[in-house]
Amino acid sequence: MRIIALLLLVLCALDAQVPVAPSPDLAGEPRGENVQNYNIVNSFETGYRYGTVGGNIEQYRSSVNYGDGIRLLGSSLLVNSKDGHGRLFDHISLSTQGLGNDPYESVALSIQKNRMYRYDMGWRQNDYFNPGLVTAGGGGQHLLDTQNRMQDHNLTLFPQSNLKFFAGFSANSQSGPGYSSIQLFDGTGNIFPLFSNVRRVWREYRLGNEFRVFGIRVNWTHGWEDFKDDTGATLATGGVPGATPSEPVPAGLNSFHASDPNHGTNPYWRAAIFADRELFHLNGRFTYSGGRNAFVVDESAQASSPARIQNVVTLGNADRPVATGNLNLSFTPTSKLTIANSTSVHNVRTLGDSFFAQFDSQTQTTTALFYNYLGIRTVANDTNLNYQVSPLWGFMAGYHYSNRLIIFQKQFTFAGATSSDPAEQSNQLRAGEVGVRFAPWKPLSVLLGAEIGANSHPFTPIAGADYHALSGRVQYRVKTFRLAAAVNADYNSNSVSLTSYAAQSRTYSASGSWTPRDGFTLDAGFSRAHTYTIGGIAYFLDQQLLQNQSSIYLSNINSLYVSVRYEIRRRIDVYAGYTGVQDLGDGRGTATAGVGSAPALFQAVQTFPVAFQSPMARVSVKINGKLRWNAGYQYYAYRQDFTSLLGYRANTGYTSLSFSF
Repeated sequence: MRIIALLLLVLCALDAQVPVAPSPDLAGEPRGENVQNYNIVNSFETGYRYGTVGGNIEQYRSSVNYGDGIRLLGSSLLVNSKDGHGRLFDHISLSTQGLGNDPYESVALSIQKNRMYRYDMGWRQNDYFNPGLVTAGGGGQHLLDTQNRMQDHNLTLFPQSNLKFFAGFSANSQSGPGYSSIQLFDGTGNIFPLFSNVRRVWREYRLGNEFRVFGIRVNWTHGWEDFKDDTGATLATGGVPGATPSEPVPAGLNSFHASDPNHGTNPYWRAAIFADRELFHLNGRFTYSGGRNAFVVDESAQASSPARIQNVVTLGNADRPVATGNLNLSFTPTSKLTIANSTSVHNVRTLGDSFFAQFDSQTQTTTALFYNYLGIRTVANDTNLNYQVSPLWGFMAGYHYSNRLIIFQKQFTFAGATSSDPAEQSNQLRAGEVGVRFAPWKPLSVLLGAEIGANSHPFTPIAGADYHALSGRVQYRVKTFRLAAAVNADYNSNSVSLTSYAAQSRTYSASGSWTPRDGFTLDAGFSRAHTYTIGGIAYFLDQQLLQNQSSIYLSNINSLYVSVRYEIRRRIDVYAGYTGVQDLGDGRGTATAGVGSAPALFQAVQTFPVAFQSPMARVSVKINGKLRWNAGYQYYAYRQDFTSLLGYRANTGYTSLSFSF
């Protein structure tokens, strides 16, 4: 999870920096060319992408994954009827990116005939590579190398009228090889490698309509979702992926086979209403889905030394009805005052018959577990008030309340005895917030806010219990110059019967942009995210229960981005940028020394110091009115301070031609 959080921060930072390819400078005139009754604007960019990687190539593939080869880096086509009365269509837009074996490919198509129809299509393909967690000195035994394909199709009839009809289809599939592992036959047994052929398919069909009645706009959709997962597992005979000679495949398992088909369907209804009046605005959304699922897991393992057979069977079928609704009302009695109220209800139930059984030939015992019911109901209400006292300042206040009820029922059978274990829990969350905004003079605006809340019975140790949050934002804007800064602080303290948990986080950020003249733009931003958590832990070690210990995690993430774009005589466009992300952790240089009362094994994962940086540059030269030459370079560097095995350095770049015809 910490690696995923870091990658998300890296992606957010990269979002502030224009990708090195494709080039945003399209060939051809923005006004396009006229052909009969249509105006056409198009551009294609094709070229060669290259890259060299040093270090851990698997880590590079999991986060960047660009390779060598000829690509259709990007294309854009826009066709519009000049008078809005085309024969078969009035608008066509088509854009592509990365076609030709890039790891991330996409196509978007839109066709429209005014007042008659609109069709939108989206297609994406992502190569997903995940080397899993690398343990035992770098000999990771998990791997996923799959391909995800996603597509969406939406058709709207009479798009500009008060009576519309919708139809749609979506699909998502994942396929490819995967390696994993399993420990047999108990907590002290060997770990064996497994091979899987991933096969997952999801499809959705939609029909809907929109109309107006008494001035209220009503939108409804009926859909059907189907899901299939037919991924199984068998004993990998080719060795453990990534294993070193000091990590041989454990012996003693003759055969292993797992079959775990999981099929489900989910018909649903969605409805929404919208009403706008002079003094108030109303909207509501309501959904109901009746999910139904059936699954079977059948695992069999056989060993010869010592002779042992273990069979595990899990099967069940369940209904999962979910009903949600929210109603939002905004009332504006005067131009200075706005009162908003939102009420929402969420009810989810999982009910059916699920069965788990495990047979062990050595102990001649069977363990069985029956699952029956889980229900969660939540009711929430929010009320907010905004009042603009004068053009210089205003304030807001809000109150939030929610009530949640959880009911759980299961049956457990062991050694011929059956027991029922019902459980029920409810909690109430109450929170209030206030804020003030003011503008001492026109270029400057300031926003300050605070929230405090209390939960009577948190459901999990890390849920919000007694918490408060503070926030502030300042912005200065004059013509083409903008400078902004923000700070957020969150504090949470929680305690349950088995453990305790407390967390604090603070985020500081500053960003700015300046455009001194046409063709010259500067952007920069910096943020620092501090997270500190401490939680009580209890665990078994050598058959002894250890309590009254704590686990501490500390993170200090600094993110920086800088970019500059400069245009030379409307012919040459130069762009340069830099992105850097670094987690300083808790300041220690090695994984052996830590803080807290947890043993050294836990202290090694109480912080995760890493560093990522990516400078890049791109140039685009206009050769003539229909042709441009582009080139770019981007460097990637990733380092983990506690291990050198997962770091990598990559030099990537491209050269291409953009042309229109």
